[in-house]
Amino acid sequence: MSHEPPVFAVAKIQAPRLRPGLIERPRLEAALGQALLHRRVTLLQAPAGFGKTSALTRQLRQLPEGSALAWVTVDEDDDVQRFLACLTAALEPFDLPWRVAPQALATLAQAERGLRRAADEIANALAAAEVPHGLIVIDDLHRLTDPQVFTLLEALVERLQPPWGLVLASRAEPDLSLARLRAGDDLAEFRQADLRFDEQEIEALMAANGCTAARERVEELMQRTDGWAAGLRLSLATLAAPPQGRASVQLQARRHLFDYLASEVLAQMPEDLRDFLLRSAVLPELTAARCAELLQMPLPTASRLMGELERRGLFVSALDDAELTLRLHDLVRDFLDDQLERHHPHELPALLKRAAAQEPDLARAVGWLARAGDWDEAARRIEAHGASLMAFGGISSLSHLLALFPASQMAARPELVLLRALVAFMQFEFETMRDCSLAAAREFERLGQSERAVWAQVMVGLAMENTGQVAQSAVQLAALPVAALGPQVRALTAFSLGWAEFGNGRAELAAPHFEAMLQALEEQPDAALWSQVFFHSILTGVPGMRPLLERFDDGAMRLVHDVPCQLRAGVFNSKAWLALGRGELQAAHAWSLRADEDTRWIGSPRSSLTETLMCRAMIEAALGNREAAWAAHEALMADMSAAPPSNRLTHQYELVFTGARIAWLLDQPELLPRWEAELRAIRNPMEWPLAELNRQVCAGMLAASRGSFAEAAGLLRRVALAPERSNFFIGGQSRWMLADVLARDGRLDEAADVLRPWLDDALAGDDVGAALLAGAKVIERLVNERWGNRLTVTHLGLVQRLADTLLRARTTPAAEAPARSARTLQTVARSGDGLTEREVEVLGRIAAGESNKLIARALDLSPFTVKRHVANILDKLAVSSRGQAAAVWRDMRG
Repeated sequence: MSHEPPVFAVAKIQAPRLRPGLIERPRLEAALGQALLHRRVTLLQAPAGFGKTSALTRQLRQLPEGSALAWVTVDEDDDVQRFLACLTAALEPFDLPWRVAPQALATLAQAERGLRRAADEIANALAAAEVPHGLIVIDDLHRLTDPQVFTLLEALVERLQPPWGLVLASRAEPDLSLARLRAGDDLAEFRQADLRFDEQEIEALMAANGCTAARERVEELMQRTDGWAAGLRLSLATLAAPPQGRASVQLQARRHLFDYLASEVLAQMPEDLRDFLLRSAVLPELTAARCAELLQMPLPTASRLMGELERRGLFVSALDDAELTLRLHDLVRDFLDDQLERHHPHELPALLKRAAAQEPDLARAVGWLARAGDWDEAARRIEAHGASLMAFGGISSLSHLLALFPASQMAARPELVLLRALVAFMQFEFETMRDCSLAAAREFERLGQSERAVWAQVMVGLAMENTGQVAQSAVQLAALPVAALGPQVRALTAFSLGWAEFGNGRAELAAPHFEAMLQALEEQPDAALWSQVFFHSILTGVPGMRPLLERFDDGAMRLVHDVPCQLRAGVFNSKAWLALGRGELQAAHAWSLRADEDTRWIGSPRSSLTETLMCRAMIEAALGNREAAWAAHEALMADMSAAPPSNRLTHQYELVFTGARIAWLLDQPELLPRWEAELRAIRNPMEWPLAELNRQVCAGMLAASRGSFAEAAGLLRRVALAPERSNFFIGGQSRWMLADVLARDGRLDEAADVLRPWLDDALAGDDVGAALLAGAKVIERLVNERWGNRLTVTHLGLVQRLADTLLRARTTPAAEAPARSARTLQTVARSGDGLTEREVEVLGRIAAGESNKLIARALDLSPFTVKRHVANILDKLAVSSRGQAAAVWRDMRG
């Protein structure tokens, strides 16, 4: 299972090297050094060219040995997803004990209160890092335009604890609560006045650059530049001052002075170096290989010119990398870009296209192609990576890239409109999905691309199912000519048809479509495609689905292996329900916990969270774990309340009915009136016909709880004696409840007639999970009933075994939600607490002091997998850091 290329340029998280020729600035450095060690937030805020980055780079070299430094340079197109990707990658060397996959924080951030939850995860991971001191540096913060990043930073600042600090370098004051930080003495500020060079520093700078530091020259430079670092640097390079403009340089005049001085410096350069710098400036960071490719010159020539640029040191900072990498100053890039546009406009598009061709950062590449006007290539790049981005948590990034296209360009590219529909599908934004799919279908038809037009029409049908048109959707989908089309279209069509039949109350017709979907998927074993139809565990209990679900799960696991992702979480949910169907409640619980772990690890996307919480809530209730069941259901309802209207109106009844089933399983009849009333209150035209079936069952539960057995029997009979028309064994559960109320009403003959066919099927190998979901009280009453010869000894033996199964599961400690906070390290050390063989191996290497990278190399695992193992180990051992886990290992070893 392959992952997408990095979503950002690695140079963004590389700190600049200390530039030669910098002078000591004792006053500034003493104050800055103290701030970096003792303040929660350090802000360097001044206009361009005031030496913020240089001052910071020099002082960071003075940090105590062993200090952790994470550096992020911000770009204009950094949304919250790219920012989080950069930040977590910058923190990678310090082996933070993440409990959510770092790659999934962006997905988590999209949920309700998601930015605060993402900040919690970062702060908790930092707090458990074993470093004496740590700093996160955000350089060029003024470039940020996404307000969500500032919301994230605000939340992170609130939670940040020693030994970590946050350092912000910006031209403008950041949109953060600085006044509150000042009041708490948590903020150190270095503004323009603090960063300005004084006359003594100018004199030292002149001496360091081999210039005569005559008093009048020092005063002249001070008057001319007002201590502005960029102006001083260029003035010393030109050694010439214009006759005018000797007054103090104000903010609005500073750029003009820079342009003048830069022109002078550029004019003094050798022609080949000047041309090299001018054209390579389309790149934010320069390497010899990239410049050679961009400018179509020999690599030795590019290497020589790079070396000369570094030696002069006027326009660039060298990054801390094995390969010589130079970063151009913003002012320089702006100046050179203006020069290129003004004097060589015909060359710019080709340069931008060549830069994009070799750029691994998809956002940068698409941005350059957009500027070059090459919308076709920009669209091709996005389409090539779009499906994989969605499969691995890149939905936000993909949405940002699609937003770069003007409406006219987007409308002319139906492949991108359809990609936008897929994004909406994964976010359960069904109205947007429908509208985009319709637009794409029309444009594909106009262009004569019939297969893609059908694909878009399938997406329309799938959206219709979730916007109150499930009956029309079934008709439309069945009429589409897909038999001769490719596996992707056939798989999605069959998936949609199966759900249409299910939603229309014809559950027995869903399995053939699911089988057709599987056949198409197996022709194209691609995780990105399988991830589009992962939402399958909900169909457990539907007639004919069990072998198909097992087949899907086996095929999906061959694709994902040990990589936590949406597809794997769906498989674990499916395995949980299948285990429950077999009567293996403890196995079901274990699988549901794994699904929950994967869902949290990937950031809890709604498409995964819904089925995971539904599964977890029901299984916890079946086990009698009241607190855990209601906690999962409360989270499920909270997420639905934040869902788009179409999703809420179409599917809310399922969640409310789940609440009623939990109350029944936990023997809390006092809660049933609430859920029954709510089910009636939310009735609306958009919901599926299945909703009425659920209302009948819920009303039957309520009547039974009140002792109205005849009324309950009448309500439950309509569901119990019909073929299974829903999921999660509702028909079978209703049959058991019907038998129970009939028996309690003294109608034992009828009760036996209801129960006997189900028992015969179960003895022949059918699922038994429905009985477990009928509840312990129901099974107990039926076990103790005086059946006489109405049921055979074999029948009664099965009923007894089911009662015993439920009793064992409910009284076995392994079935209880682990109370980790109450356990001690000594208890865990003696037990090993369920660590897998691989986790024990990883724990041993943690205890030996190996980093995640070393562990991955030694065990031939991906770093991603090692992080997941570390998170599992910390959870199972109830510890928060690698050091605590190592201590447990030593206790375990005696």
